[in-house]
Amino acid sequence: MEQIKLALPLKHIFVTQPFGLKYLDFYKELGMEGHNGIDFRALRSCPIYAAHDGKIIKSHRDGTGGIVVEILDKYRSFKTIYYHNQRNLVKVGQIIKAGDKIALADNTGKYTTADHLHFELKFVDVHGNTEDKYNGYRGAIDPAPYFPKNWYKSRAYHRYGREQNWFVDWCFKYAPVNYVNQWTKSGRWVHKRMIKLGWRVPMSTEQVNAIIYGAWDFDTVVNPAMESNWQYLTKSEYLRGQRPFK
Repeated sequence: MEQIKLALPLKHIFVTQPFGLKYLDFYKELGMEGHNGIDFRALRSCPIYAAHDGKIIKSHRDGTGGIVVEILDKYRSFKTIYYHNQRNLVKVGQIIKAGDKIALADNTGKYTTADHLHFELKFVDVHGNTEDKYNGYRGAIDPAPYFPKNWYKSRAYHRYGREQNWFVDWCFKYAPVNYVNQWTKSGRWVHKRMIKLGWRVPMSTEQVNAIIYGAWDFDTVVNPAMESNWQYLTKSEYLRGQRPFK
């Protein structure tokens, strides 16, 4: 069996409910021990992407999960399922690649309380049938170990997908006082502002990255009202009208 590697199904990642937890009572009614997938924040019409190469085996409306897409892995060893969609953008039998847009998010179905994506992973047999159906989660397993390292952290943490500039990072954080360029000045200025505001902890990796790689200013990065914006968007993306989770 191949080693499973999953791409992220959304551009912006924020987990609202991990696998296995019991935030709601209806899991017992459904014959499950707990939540059988990962719930991601996704506002209505937010694009959903295929987590791996494969073939569309289902694209329909489910009684409880709303509008659903199922993708069978190209080696026929596992499948992923995407629930509560507004509409699907693929058809049964279609061959897709990881990262292809397959649906738009919504809140369709019976067991859902707000717009989001419910994402499941299941092992299958050679015929595409779910294995281990009675594991307490209807055959589903936790997808988390199969996503990239630090997958659950924001785009700012991941430098908005940019390569790390070690020189700039070093200048901003650690350069000695007699070493002067635009980044050392910016860094020292930021830390002076923090001390003046009474901060007793250094800026987080996310905050530093937002300034260096996202072109955000200090006042925005320390403003709680703007946190979700700089965490997921560069300043230029925000000024062009983009918003997180859409």
